[in-house]
This record gives sequence, C-alpha cells and structure tokens, in this order.
Amino acid sequence: MTCAAGALFLAGCLNTLPGSNPDGADAEARAGLAAFFAGGGGQRRAPLAKASLAGGDVVVAGPDGYCLDPESKRAGPERGFAVIASCHILSGGQAGRPVAPVLVTVTVGPRGDTTDLPTPQALAQAAGSELLDGDTRRGRVTAHLSSGGDTMFEGSDPRYWRAAFLQGGRLVGLALYAPRGSALAGDRGEAMLGRVRDNISRLSPKEAGAAQPKPANGMLGRLFNR
Repeated sequence: MTCAAGALFLAGCLNTLPGSNPDGADAEARAGLAAFFAGGGGQRRAPLAKASLAGGDVVVAGPDGYCLDPESKRAGPERGFAVIASCHILSGGQAGRPVAPVLVTVTVGPRGDTTDLPTPQALAQAAGSELLDGDTRRGRVTAHLSSGGDTMFEGSDPRYWRAAFLQGGRLVGLALYAPRGSALAGDRGEAMLGRVRDNISRLSPKEAGAAQPKPANGMLGRLFNR
C-alpha cells in the first residue's frame, strides 16, 4: 500500500461507520440511536437475525440477544454495511431479552490481504486519540481509543473500539460504541468485538469469490473513503 493510500485508509477507518458507509446510512443510524437506547423510536421494521453482505461473501449476525437494524443495512456486490444492537431495543421491546446496550457497526469492502491491515498504533495516531489498548492476533487488529466515541449518539462514552480483519479475502471493519460508563466501552469491548468476528467467521462461506486486482490507489482507500 502506498503512503497516500495508507493515509486515506487510516483517516477513513476512524470515521468508517456509519459516517462513510454507502447510501447515506449515517443519517438513519444517528437519528434513531438515541431513541433506541431510550427504549423509544416509534414504528420500525422487525430486527434481522443475520444478513448477507458483499454478494454473500460475508454473513453478519450479532451475539445472543443482539440483532441487525434493517433500516441501516446496505448490501452491494462489492461492499456492505450493517448496525448491530440489542434485539429488545431495536424491536421496541417486542423481541429478544434485555441485554447491555451497545452499537457495533460492520463495514465490508473489496478484497485485500493482510498487508492492508493497520496497526493499533496507526489507528490511534490517525484518530488523534490516545491508544488505551491494542492487539494483533488471530488475524484481527483491535484498538481501544480514548476519545471520539461520544460523537456517535447522545450519551455515548468517549472511549470506543475499532477492529479490522479479513473474511474470505475481504476486509471487514468493526466499531463498537456504548453508553457512557458502560463496561463495553472499557475492557469488555474487545471481547464483544471478538464474538461478532467469530459469528461472521462461522456463518460466512469459507472461500469468497475469485480475487480481483487491487485498485491502484489502495483497496482500503476504496473501502473507507467517502
């Protein structure tokens, strides 16, 4: 990856979801999140147990008690976006059981390889945030950032998590936001992202479609650039 492409990715990765997801899903997600966490939100479609993104190469499902928001789902042949939150909250109390409120965003982009994954330190530097914790293992990069999460929805904690990994040759980006003071905004957030990643790995096809050449400006530039 060139320096310019790498910088483009790092800047975009920290504003990936929902800000840079396709088709303007950020407006929908942000407008409804405060109501979801307050237990309101009015009439809404039933939450989804799972969803296929990027032409079926990546299948997304939340951990037990968490569903996908159908209003935020975007699925194209080469990319996709979904929001995971409490089934109970998304359904207005009509489905699921009460679980800790959290928002996990999932972005699926074009194909790449491990050289396209950033380091935790690079994610923090690009965000202009202190790296509280970070790790690279089992093919997944995680970064716990000290600031910026409170811009996601009213009452969200400044601390938030980012993660990136490859699934079937496609790059998948995760972000986790939780209410202020929640343990999920702290040490428990990484484990939650791990559960999401494990579900994606378990449900998705083991082999994605035929690999395509990377674009000249870097695959991650395409994934995260608005």
